[in-house]
Amino acid sequence: MRTWFKNAKGLTIIDAVITLFLIGILIGVVIPKYQRVAREAQEAALRTELANIRTSIRLFKMLNTRNPANLREMIEKKVMLPGRVGSDIYTGSFYKESYLMKNAVDAEGNKVDAYGNPFLYDSRRGEVRSSTKGYENW
Repeated sequence: MRTWFKNAKGLTIIDAVITLFLIGILIGVVIPKYQRVAREAQEAALRTELANIRTSIRLFKMLNTRNPANLREMIEKKVMLPGRVGSDIYTGSFYKESYLMKNAVDAEGNKVDAYGNPFLYDSRRGEVRSSTKGYENW
């Protein structure tokens, strides 16, 4: 029976330790890279959303001669926008759309950023910024 164990093929403890070591190295490299990519994606989403909200505030002020009272008003209030119907370049139409789309809102209807924090809006100056720590001055 001893000769059977000598000829047996399989993983040894050393093979298992080497495999676990390599898996640990891969995890140590992949997880930080994933976290960096995820943070960069959140920052890009925050930058884009701030630009969209600021553009919408300017449009609101231009059409209504005042700043919106809050960001919820921009979600609820509709604006007439031109649109083209069909393939004819001379055929035009108007459709109603909100100044801001109702996506990424909390339970109270406030716009939230990519980090889940509400945007801070100053209605006197018509300025919006993020409440996420480290991104308040964007």
